[in-house]
Amino acid sequence: MPTIIDKPVTVDLSAAGDPAAFFLDRFEHTIIGQPQAIFSRTRWWEQGSAPKRIDTELWRVDAVKAGVAAGGEEQHRYDLRRDADGTWVLALDWG
Repeated sequence: MPTIIDKPVTVDLSAAGDPAAFFLDRFEHTIIGQPQAIFSRTRWWEQGSAPKRIDTELWRVDAVKAGVAAGGEEQHRYDLRRDADGTWVLALDWG
């Protein structure tokens, strides 16, 4: 089961626009492998007003804490969400 985090984070993007790293509580987490973009439809019709967007943008990434010695902390899978205003949120930690 994933752990809900829902904390704002700063995300560095690659030249292609994919997340390359994120910062949580002063610690940099380096994304390894290829991030997966996931879009899910919001229930915009229940909001009662015109939505800013109708899809939620999620990125499923594998990351390790930067600067940890080999054999140290293991990689984790996370879901990063980019909100309509452009801010990033660390939504889930899959462990």
